[in-house]
Amino acid sequence: MWFFKKKKQSSNTSLETNRDLVSVRMEAIGGQGANSAGKILAEAAVLGLGYTGNHFSSFGSEKRGSPIKSYVRFSPALKPIRTASSIQQPDILIIFHESLMQTHPEIFEGVGENCDVLINTAKAPQDVVFPQGIAFGSVATVNATKISNSHGCGINAVMLGGLTVFCPEIGKDPLMAALENYFSHLSDKVKNSNLSGFKAAISAVKNREFSKDQAIGESQDVSLPDLGWLNAPLGGVIVNPGNSVLKDHSTSRKGVAPQFNKELCFNCGYCDMVCPDFCFVWELKADGGPELKGIDYQYCKGCQKCVVVCPVDAIKPVAEGDLGQDLTAQKVFPEVSGASIEKRWKNLDWAKYVEELSVEDKMMTLQTELLNHDSYLRPDFSKEIVSRAKLKK
Repeated sequence: MWFFKKKKQSSNTSLETNRDLVSVRMEAIGGQGANSAGKILAEAAVLGLGYTGNHFSSFGSEKRGSPIKSYVRFSPALKPIRTASSIQQPDILIIFHESLMQTHPEIFEGVGENCDVLINTAKAPQDVVFPQGIAFGSVATVNATKISNSHGCGINAVMLGGLTVFCPEIGKDPLMAALENYFSHLSDKVKNSNLSGFKAAISAVKNREFSKDQAIGESQDVSLPDLGWLNAPLGGVIVNPGNSVLKDHSTSRKGVAPQFNKELCFNCGYCDMVCPDFCFVWELKADGGPELKGIDYQYCKGCQKCVVVCPVDAIKPVAEGDLGQDLTAQKVFPEVSGASIEKRWKNLDWAKYVEELSVEDKMMTLQTELLNHDSYLRPDFSKEIVSRAKLKK
């Protein structure tokens, strides 16, 4: 629990307080600074203005590149904040990454006509399309990715600047003071660039009342294998034969992707050495040497490690929309159709394979007595497999 006494405010504070309690939910990709944005917003409310409030975030085991939620509650009326549970019905919804609207429809849970939404997108508010049945009070948009790149600041600073359009209870001055204090331990260059991006967002944000005509998008259902207590495989058995072809890192990118210039490349391979997802496409030349053909953007999550390590600047960060069709056509597995594998997955073809396994094979990963408990290493099963093959003959 978090309880704070109200501080005495200066006489020149002229904030219009409209709500007794304000709930803010931020939907983002790990690495965009949503957790830091929540901290800054909460500090502006609690430490700067003396409101009661709290902040916390929810994210998976791998924060960078995975969906993250950041929650902030504050009360200008000094109501005690007695909960640290997730915010189901936010007053303000902030979407740091536009693609989350298509890939993670659950971000719209609990929204309604009393909720305002701020989106990082190049579109005007009236051009944003929402899933059917969605309703908001107002829609605001700001091209945070573009502002972030031009000012050299984080997307979180830009989104906080855009938030001021929906948050008169705090206002831009206390929020900017909290932002400056948060970056005070860093260099003046970093601090000033974030302040610059914050101010630019205040001027660039566009706000418009939500129209029902915008809720015309088709909602996407997530299909899962139809397994229950009767037909679920034994615990500990990995029944999925591999679905790396279906892996899609497009939502992990923060609007920026590496662009490959083949004319500058001399095939040193440094980029492939640091790539965590093996998304570089290679081909053997006539003389037998490797040649880099491009990048498979299905696997690229935009970490930019290849940009840093390239010795000849053959790879540079650009906006995803600037990538040409010739660049995005490169595939690590050109002979494999992602659609066909997705169909096989949904049709449970892999489950039929599991049904054909013998009971002994299904239980192999559970036979703890076969483990060497001194070293905790699994023994070599090659001899046992060969003996089984001879018995079958």
